[in-house]
Amino acid sequence: MTTERTLNLLLPKGTIQSETLEMFQRAGYELNGYKSTDRSYRASFANDSEVQIKISRPQEIPVYVGMDDFYDLGITGQDWVEETDADVEEILPLDYGFVNIVLAVREEREDINAFTDLVNLADRNIRISTEYLNIAEKYILETTANRIAPAILTPWKRLNTLGTYQSPITLMLSFGATEGKPPEEADAIIDNCSSARTLKANHLKIIEVLRESESTLIANPKSLKDPWKRKKIDEFKQTLAKGLRRRRSHALPGHI
Repeated sequence: MTTERTLNLLLPKGTIQSETLEMFQRAGYELNGYKSTDRSYRASFANDSEVQIKISRPQEIPVYVGMDDFYDLGITGQDWVEETDADVEEILPLDYGFVNIVLAVREEREDINAFTDLVNLADRNIRISTEYLNIAEKYILETTANRIAPAILTPWKRLNTLGTYQSPITLMLSFGATEGKPPEEADAIIDNCSSARTLKANHLKIIEVLRESESTLIANPKSLKDPWKRKKIDEFKQTLAKGLRRRRSHALPGHI
């Protein structure tokens, strides 16, 4: 008598969903229940019953994959792996979902063309709206001469304001539509950007690029130590890698 085993996979919902579906189709997987029009948060492979699939937001996937006994694999952005500082291993970059994490201000601020300009020209506390609190905080600590620790403001609490210290920079947690925050709610934003169209539509300009990111396949380190799961993950990774090579070959100039 054998015990059936499963590999638990988290797939992203939202902006990279269609490209993720296309990647699986190219690799030969028949994926059911994963179209953007589907309302369920569960999907399945028609040709692999040993994989159980759930759909989640990319921001949450590294956290869940990094937790013991939750999920073995996930697809998310490298930006969210860094932002969450999750205990996961990136095992295959996926060559899509490319974004830059950028710092942007209003176009009319011709006197602000770098982060140092923003800091030096401010006549009051600088408010930066972002979904990337950890990446933004790390960048500010690395960039400012005196390693300024920004205050972090969320709807629930304010951080980094112990004692009499008052930071000249406040990071304000954004729940989306970040480009629309300046100038009323914020002086600047730190956000992901795949093209400059949305920024330009909201009269913003990029003054710094903090990080580059693409979609990536991540694994739970504990799962990689399990012989059955490791074998299954390696097979899965190799199949996806073949699909990626196939797409790259089709993109070559002159390919027929």
